[in-house]
Amino acid sequence: MLNFLTETTEKVISLLAGAFIVAAQITLVADVLRKKLKPSLLSWVGWALLMGTGLIAQVVEMGWEWSQTGLFFSAFGCLCIVFSALIRKHYLLVRSDFSYLFLGLICLGIYFISKDAWITTVFAILADFIVGIPTLKHAYNNPVSQKSNAWLLGFIAFTFSLIICIGHSLLYALFPIYLFLYNGAMLVLTHRYFVNKKLDSKVI
Repeated sequence: MLNFLTETTEKVISLLAGAFIVAAQITLVADVLRKKLKPSLLSWVGWALLMGTGLIAQVVEMGWEWSQTGLFFSAFGCLCIVFSALIRKHYLLVRSDFSYLFLGLICLGIYFISKDAWITTVFAILADFIVGIPTLKHAYNNPVSQKSNAWLLGFIAFTFSLIICIGHSLLYALFPIYLFLYNGAMLVLTHRYFVNKKLDSKVI
């Protein structure tokens, strides 16, 4: 496929995407350290495992591309949140979360058996979405409880990642597309409360 961006441009945009992802993860880590956020431990372990699996599959199959920077920082950030929660001893350990971790292990098994980056990446995205469904439901039912700043930063980051994917294999774009949509959905759900509040204040 024809790549419309120079290598230097890709690197610059990748660093921008990485910077926004790091900012989003720092926001989440800070909330955990201040005990404002009580993360589901196995969910975040599962996210790190699944994103890491997708990244490794892509690198092994097709080599490293700068478009994968966002995915790398996302997986690393999830690990930071896990370690922060362990250090502060402030986390949720729910039995049902083990099923999500099990899906991650299945994803790893599929990778080692099939050696097919497409199958592994698609399965990782599906498993990642399943892990994220409780967060989406929580944001819908109680949008105030979710930090919208982190989702906005993530949305911007993966917008940059999608720009880098132009001209590359669709395989590289699958995870950024998913994360773009997920962060966008969370942004809409959490922003909905503030929009409704403004509308209510105008009516009054």
